[in-house]
Amino acid sequence: MKNNRPSIQSAAEAKELMNLALTTGQMLIGNGAEIYRAEDTIMRMCESRANIRDVDVFALSSAIFLSLDYDNETITIFKDIDSYGTHLGRIQALNAFSREFVESDISLREAREQLLSIWSIPVAPPLTKMFFTGMCSGSFAMLFGGNWADLVYTFLVGAILSFCLYLMSKRNLTFFPEAFFGTLIISLLALVGSFCFAELHMDMIIIGSIMPLVPGMTITNSFRDIISGDYLSGVIGITKGIFVALAIALGVGFVLSFLKVLGG
Repeated sequence: MKNNRPSIQSAAEAKELMNLALTTGQMLIGNGAEIYRAEDTIMRMCESRANIRDVDVFALSSAIFLSLDYDNETITIFKDIDSYGTHLGRIQALNAFSREFVESDISLREAREQLLSIWSIPVAPPLTKMFFTGMCSGSFAMLFGGNWADLVYTFLVGAILSFCLYLMSKRNLTFFPEAFFGTLIISLLALVGSFCFAELHMDMIIIGSIMPLVPGMTITNSFRDIISGDYLSGVIGITKGIFVALAIALGVGFVLSFLKVLGG
């Protein structure tokens, strides 16, 4: 951090700094960053001003609390967090923005404008998500022992899954029904495909197609939070991962149980 740090001139400006830092952390967590990374970013942004003291940050996956001391007055602000999925482009831009803010004399107004421009970075269009979800699903089907027919069919199933998830996101469903209904659709399509085409393997199609739903990043970030000392955030993330895995198991189990009843 630079030696000649700018100062905050009023309590209103201190609150503006806090809101700027909180919004940055809010966007980081909402777009898939680790909790400890967001806390560290908020703390560094606040401490970059010379007359800010005793900065304390407590973040969860659903909320952030920030407290600091300015001119012998303690100010506390809270913000809740909405999840927008994983957007690595925004996370990279936010990291670059926070480093520039800490190391330069950028004004709070200019910083706010930069933050709004980062928020406007678009997500991938549905067709792009469908294509790459299909590629991911088909590749895993081959990796786990499927043939070329499994790859092609699993690609289609993965693309359909991506489109269904896009439609469900418009309904503001939580992660559990999204994972359950997504897996249910996958299993039904795999069942239909294996009945219609003898060269297809139902198990390979299901295994490949559910991989985009597996909460690998959530669990990995949770363990990193635990290692960093954020035990509560880590346990919350692991709990979410367990419930997603349960939803996946229920979706597949429902179709397999139905197949067993039919004598398949």
